[in-house]
Amino acid sequence: MLSTELLEEFILDCQIRNLSKRTIETYEININIFWRWVNQSCDFQEVSEIKKIHFKRFVLSMLDKGYKETYINTILKALKAFYYYLFSEEYIKENCITNIKLLKEPTMVIETFNDDEIKILLSYFNKKDYLSIRNRLIVYMLLDTGLRCSELRSIKVNHVYDNYLKVCGKGNKWRVIPTSKQLQKEILKYRKARDSYIKKIRSNDIGDTLFLTKKGNNISTNATIELIFKEITVNTNIRDTIRCSPHTCRHWFAKTSIKNGQDIYTLSKILGHSNIKITQRYLESMSSDEIIQKGLLTTPLSVL
Repeated sequence: MLSTELLEEFILDCQIRNLSKRTIETYEININIFWRWVNQSCDFQEVSEIKKIHFKRFVLSMLDKGYKETYINTILKALKAFYYYLFSEEYIKENCITNIKLLKEPTMVIETFNDDEIKILLSYFNKKDYLSIRNRLIVYMLLDTGLRCSELRSIKVNHVYDNYLKVCGKGNKWRVIPTSKQLQKEILKYRKARDSYIKKIRSNDIGDTLFLTKKGNNISTNATIELIFKEITVNTNIRDTIRCSPHTCRHWFAKTSIKNGQDIYTLSKILGHSNIKITQRYLESMSSDEIIQKGLLTTPLSVL
């Protein structure tokens, strides 16, 4: 059976297992990258003809072209999921990618916003119209909770409690995230503005999520939130070396939480990481000054 037919079946299985749309798209894109390489480099008609050596050659070709280890690993993870499915469905007799190890990724220092830039972000949207109040709360919420864009878009009004949020993250797993007094205050302001705006537009098709579009619908894509940060980038003096984006807010939240004394296990739960090793990247990326500042607060003799 040709790879295209098997890939269609695998994608259908992913949909049945209710994987996120983004995960499924990532799988499909990356598996096709490998299959294009196979078609250009080999003369195979069946998936079963691909052996361990071919995966190794593929990795070497990607490295020779200058692709980063993280990018190549993303493709390998998609292929591992695909080949696990093929093996479990008995389309292949041997899962030859099982022993292909992921590449060692270089430790990256995660650059985030400084204190002045955080002040800029929090004060940028200061008008009284609905969209400005909404955008202001989006910025506050991303900085105070470390949410992913998709998670923020999916929060419903009844998921907001006095001092925490209920969030449905990757793998349809629910978790709770504490909220600060500052964020709670902004939520109250927004909900009043939201109620007034709904009455104003008199729409019969109001979305059920906390954050609504100008027409009163649910925010359907991450692009809307990305545009908020693009506007801030264009109109402020945030450093060019920092990517002003929702995900950088997540990085800032994680690193600041660690600096403030949050333990890695609780932080991992709050961020919705499936593996604590993912959270540990934030520890590894802390600068010497940040380690010193945190360490001075917790040295054993300092508490005597």
